[in-house]
Amino acid sequence: MFLDRNLNSAINVTSNIYQNFLEAAMKYYRYVKLMPYGQQPHKSLLIETMRDLIDMAFVLVKAKHRSRTSHEYACGVSKRQVQWLALTAFSSVLGRKQTKFRDVLVWVEGALEKVRSKERKEASRLAKVVQKGRTAFRGLKY
Repeated sequence: MFLDRNLNSAINVTSNIYQNFLEAAMKYYRYVKLMPYGQQPHKSLLIETMRDLIDMAFVLVKAKHRSRTSHEYACGVSKRQVQWLALTAFSSVLGRKQTKFRDVLVWVEGALEKVRSKERKEASRLAKVVQKGRTAFRGLKY
């Protein structure tokens, strides 16, 4: 329902996806932080976990579209957009905690560069989504 373009505007659909990624990034940070110093996962596992989350999110966004019972569902979000929203959310959250996540952030920034939109209209729309999401989560401590 939150991702259906028949029920929500494109801005609301992408905003819902971005806000879910913000929440996931905050939990990701907390889980790592709560692990004892010597038992924290290696950066490769952290990056792999993020990649898997992004891939699974796209599968779930599109899964309802492929369902036989939901022929009216329309999401209209591309894989590149989902990747950009996820990477931007993780960059925003982990960027505030740079010391522990320096190598992960380097990977995130490189991956973001690969999926960044070249179209001005789309980039502007996604920037509005990020601004709306950051406003909604502004006061949260994590």
